[in-house]
Amino acid sequence: MLSPCSKEQVHQAVAAWAGVSVDQVSVRTPLNGLGGKSWPEDAPSLISVLEELCGCNIPDVDYEIWEQVDEIDRYLGAD
Repeated sequence: MLSPCSKEQVHQAVAAWAGVSVDQVSVRTPLNGLGGKSWPEDAPSLISVLEELCGCNIPDVDYEIWEQVDEIDRYLGAD
């Protein structure tokens, strides 16, 4: 999927969702446990932000298997 999102925007959204500094978010950052969040249980609020930010729809079956931030970047085509 190609979207108008940049990696920087995605990483900022992930950091805001987890309540951590953007410096703590990299492509290898695990989603589960970040800032005390549980993935995919706590994912819907982040997914809503990403869908609005990137102008796309992200089905549950896609995001439920993501483990690291890089998987979000790749799915969205963020560069």
